Amino acid sequence: MKELVPPDLIGNWIPGEKTLDSSHLKWSGISLKGYRYDKLEVHIPTMRDYMIVVYQQAHTTMRRRNGGPWKSATVEPGVISILTRAEESVWQWDSTIDVKHIYLSQDIIDQVSFQVFGKNLKNIEIEDHVRCIDQAIPHYLMLLEQELTSNALGGNLYIDALKTQVAIHILRQYARLEIKDPRDGNLGASLRKTVLEFIDETLADDIHLDDLAACVKLSPFHFARKFKSEFGVSAHIFVTQRRVEKAKTLLKEKRLPLKAIAFDCGFADQSHFNKVFKKVIGVTPDGYRKEA
Repeated sequence: MKELVPPDLIGNWIPGEKTLDSSHLKWSGISLKGYRYDKLEVHIPTMRDYMIVVYQQAHTTMRRRNGGPWKSATVEPGVISILTRAEESVWQWDSTIDVKHIYLSQDIIDQVSFQVFGKNLKNIEIEDHVRCIDQAIPHYLMLLEQELTSNALGGNLYIDALKTQVAIHILRQYARLEIKDPRDGNLGASLRKTVLEFIDETLADDIHLDDLAACVKLSPFHFARKFKSEFGVSAHIFVTQRRVEKAKTLLKEKRLPLKAIAFDCGFADQSHFNKVFKKVIGVTPDGYRKEA
């Protein structure tokens, strides 16, 4: 079996100017890269991950071949291509293009397919697609790009939720499988209590969606749906609100310095604390303390 090529080495096969890279953030199971390519014909190796290509500006003709005749289509903004993993192919385009790549690992596709659809990856086929009109993927791309620079609270939790949604979308729209939509209700009183206690006990830590789901023995996908049904907001938003509420209590006591409150409430630093608190409450932590 040929060696599978990770996203960080794809540039060895497809030469271009890198414009975007999430590798420094060490996201698990998903990564984001951007490139500017001249006119090329390239041999795509057996990739480790699935590649979703999101076209940015120029219109061009994209061609793909895998041992047979060329398949071609015009691509432009709002269009994506999908390249499957572990399969060689040849791609060709006739003008300079700006693209962004979302890479999904087999582990994430495997986990989501099993958790949501009750199927293993060996029963699912995701083939190459030269041209697909897709409104959801550019939206997910925008959210991923925002995370590159935001340093926002709960970043890992947010990325966990995003990569699950991207994987579900790819499976629903482009995989060969039969989907059964599970019925999800609320968490219920017992699980609700367990989740709230876990959040409050670990509020100073970097909480992941997987951690929350594991504490009530649910898959991340089913937990996210039940959580939103129970609380009316996503886990990411709820944890942020919980942190702000704890900060308000500590600010009213007027004992701890702002830096210590930021740490105790799970904010990245005092600057991040100021930014999030003002966004939610409308005043800075120092201003709130003075008014309390």
